[in-house]
Amino acid sequence: MKKIFIPVLLLFLSITTFAQSQQQTHTHPIDARLFEVFDGTYLEQLNAENPFLIQRLNFYLDHAWYITDLPAEKSSSDYRTIQIEDVEKMNILLVEKEQKLERDWDKQTVYKIGNSGKALVFLPGKEFTKKLNEHLALR
Repeated sequence: MKKIFIPVLLLFLSITTFAQSQQQTHTHPIDARLFEVFDGTYLEQLNAENPFLIQRLNFYLDHAWYITDLPAEKSSSDYRTIQIEDVEKMNILLVEKEQKLERDWDKQTVYKIGNSGKALVFLPGKEFTKKLNEHLALR
């Protein structure tokens, strides 16, 4: 019995160790826009220890929000006004950090962009998470 148990145990330990080492070395490219918001050392450490969060942040940069015309039926005073110089080149995480924007898990959040007649709309957190999960399932 010992002759079978010891090789099986060693095989199991080898497979477990190999799987853990593969999991730990599976990192993802870090979007350059993240370095505008977070320290590079932090991002590298995060990528090494929890690469899923890098995937999530990368996806968030382009998929958690959108720009649209302000709804005509709502008063522009219904929304907090924020400033975005160039919506085509903005870093959503940097805008959030600098202007202390908040998001909601259950409903979309709308911010008026200056006097542009445009709005920045954050998807509800649960909708963003669903989109992220669908995106990751396609990979």
